[in-house]
Parts: sequence; C-alpha cells; structure tokens
Amino acid sequence: MRYALVAIMLVVATLASAFEGKAFVMREGFDPEPLYDCALQYYYYIPCPTYSWFWCLFGWERGDVLGAWFTVGDNSTGGYEACDPGACMALESFVVLDFAGYGTLYPWDYTVKFEVWCADEYGCPVGPVLWSSGPYETHLGWNHVYVDPPLSVCDCVVNPEPPSAPRFLITAKHIGIYADYPAWGFDNISYSLQQGCELHDISSLPVLYPRPYNSYCSTIHSGFYAREDFMYCPGSPIWFKDLYDTTAAGTHYGYMELAWRAYLLCGGPSRTEATTWSKVKALYR
Repeated sequence: MRYALVAIMLVVATLASAFEGKAFVMREGFDPEPLYDCALQYYYYIPCPTYSWFWCLFGWERGDVLGAWFTVGDNSTGGYEACDPGACMALESFVVLDFAGYGTLYPWDYTVKFEVWCADEYGCPVGPVLWSSGPYETHLGWNHVYVDPPLSVCDCVVNPEPPSAPRFLITAKHIGIYADYPAWGFDNISYSLQQGCELHDISSLPVLYPRPYNSYCSTIHSGFYAREDFMYCPGSPIWFKDLYDTTAAGTHYGYMELAWRAYLLCGGPSRTEATTWSKVKALYR
C-alpha cells in the first residue's frame, strides 16, 4: 500500500476548533478486506487511473468526537450492492483510514475510542451506546476494527410506523494525552478534478458534487459531533467542507465524507457464496 504526501496544507475553521489538512494520493486497501455479507460506504474512491486522492484532517483536541452514520438499504458509493434492510442487521466490523499512524508508535498519546449508537435521520445518537472499543491505537493506512461478537442493530429502527431502515452511528473520540492525531482520511473530489481525474465510480453510482444538493444520498453522513459531549445534537453534526471549497454554503465542491466503511452480517445466504464485489475489485488492480 503506497501513499504520497502532497505539498499543500490548509486550515479548516469550524465552530469548535481549527483543523489542519493535507492531501494524499493512495490506493484502496481491497486485498486485506475481511469476509462480509454486505458493505456500506458513502465516500468516493475516484481511480486516476488506479489511485485516488484523499484529504486528511488533524489538529484535534482531547475530547473531540467525529463520526459517520449509516442507513442499511442506502446505495453505496463503493461498488457494493445495497444492503437488505430487512436482513442485514448485524455490524461485523468497520474500516477507517489514518494517514499518520502515530497511535502504534506512541501508545496512549494518540489514542481514540470507537463507539456505536443508534441514530436518527440527522445522524445524532439515539439511546445509550451499543458498543465501545475501549482505548484503540490506529496504525498507518486502512484500519479494520472488529466488533466481536457482531452487534445487532435491529433495535435501531427509530421510526416504527412506518418502519424505517436501521440507522447506526460510529464515532471516534480522541482520548489520548495529546489527541491531535489520528490524521483522519476523507474523500477528495476537488484535488481529483484539478489533477484531471475522470469523475466516476466504477460499477457504482456516478460521482455527483457538490453534496448533498444533487447527490444520490439525501444528506452528509460525516460530521464533527462534540468536544466531550454531543454538543451539536439534537440537531445535526457540523459537516466537513471540502478544503478547496471557499464558498460559505459549500456550493463549489461540497462536503467530504470520512473514508469509513461498515461491514454487515445478513441472514439467509451463506457468507461463503460468491459476491459481485470480487469482480469490482479486479477492475482496480
């Protein structure tokens, strides 16, 4: 897995903090993917021709919480088929991208804690935490976080009448001594376009921007939630605007999604059955 640092640094101001950002070029980590029945992601991987650009954000403070929420049944932007909301009810694992990897080099200095919650339609947590990883040290690159045993999200049907698809939120809270890392990876549409990349998503939905105004998804699924408490909920988290978007409302390049993906266990067919995703992965190699 190769990556390159681009000589560009920006400061992103939010209501709560100022984050620094850098651009990287990297290939997806398809080969080490775990077994899965169903996968869901909202970030775009734009091969140009086989590598894609990503943004990373760092400069967090202790207690900062960011996260991404998922709705079972949504169309996935990663070439995955839509998950059956009536059958795919168990979270097996999830993957996150860290461009620093200082957690493994300096344990407890850059530690995070992952948690899973039920979520409302705005991405805010509903009810108590369902699962916690405890202190977790991320390494450089794609991190597969396993939920063992798999976590049922069937109770995350927040609207019973009419029944909604299960929605769940995965958060990462910075609990390390210094906490300004991990350098979380986000998708990067703006730099991809400036480098002449073709704006598409192989075997999936076309990449549309800015988000969410003309996206297949009705809202953004990644946001900054809190410093210590969920200070932006009820309501909705603060979205992360593309680092090259200078408009007040994100109308140029739109908003970024965290490079996080959820893997689900479904009832019915055996997990050993072939999936169409193997064909998609071959296109990137």
